[in-house]
Amino acid sequence: MQEDSQTSSGAASIRNKTGFRNFDHGAADIVLAADFISSGSHLAVCSADHKIRLYAVKWIGPSLGLAFGTIADDNKFKLWREDPSQACQSGRRFRCVYSQSPSNHVSYVSLDFKTVKHELWLMLVSRDGLLSLLEPSEPESLRQWKEVDSVYPFGQQSRGSEPAFRLSLHQAETPSYGALSAGLDPKTISLCLSANSSIKILRATRSDDGNYQFHEMLDINGISSAINDVSWAPGSIRPHDLIAAACNDGCVRAYALTTPYKPHSASTGIGQVQSSPPEERHSSSLAIRQTPSGSAIVSTGDNGKLHLWKQDLKGDFIEFAETGPAWNR
Repeated sequence: MQEDSQTSSGAASIRNKTGFRNFDHGAADIVLAADFISSGSHLAVCSADHKIRLYAVKWIGPSLGLAFGTIADDNKFKLWREDPSQACQSGRRFRCVYSQSPSNHVSYVSLDFKTVKHELWLMLVSRDGLLSLLEPSEPESLRQWKEVDSVYPFGQQSRGSEPAFRLSLHQAETPSYGALSAGLDPKTISLCLSANSSIKILRATRSDDGNYQFHEMLDINGISSAINDVSWAPGSIRPHDLIAAACNDGCVRAYALTTPYKPHSASTGIGQVQSSPPEERHSSSLAIRQTPSGSAIVSTGDNGKLHLWKQDLKGDFIEFAETGPAWNR
């Protein structure tokens, strides 16, 4: 992707005998990241065939128009927004409206957005573990952003260490109703951050001056494998929160997080964690997502297969669907 956001050319597709469509993404080199907008109508694909090799891409919620963020090995976060006046496939349909380098001069490794109606927050984590929360100073144009708070949840990592940070924000207007019943502020921003074999649960609460501050609520450690990806289930109708992790040993691990009730304690976070038995379907699980309804987990690994998981009556996750690459069929 170039500075003027050249989109993939050509939308040629071939339907194979499985019923799936193979799309020509137009990249001349390996695809490094892809992300669907929540409506499913647009897909962003980033590859290594341009000057900037993009490692991560995330769409912003559709209420603010078509826009997405990227991080790359140029040590910058960039925000791209659609310009409807430009023709499709022109290479100018998406333009970079904002660019930011890390304040600590260490490259970003993971990002996520949270959108509630017309409010927007951006979370970034750098390679040395600095977690930053930003919000737009100009919500209409998204051309100016301000840092609200930053913290090192795992401590500042030294150069040469590879903790493989991954973060996921809770995508819902409010926390789960169990957390609300326990006294948590409805405006709280919740996220999980993984590094090596640990997951930290953090809440960002609004202070009296209107800004947010991070609070660590729980540390899930002792996992017997390195974590490659994490996902916080969307929605808030469950009495508990659900965290899923894709691990290097091929297992998918799910954690149900409950919030204990403590009267007069608005900072009550998460006090208990219950894990489902790990399920192994890959030699290494690389990425994990949860459906918009939060009713299913989707995982993929180095075997090229996609696995879908749902909870049974006992609350354990079982595989209910699997699909492999077209060349294996």
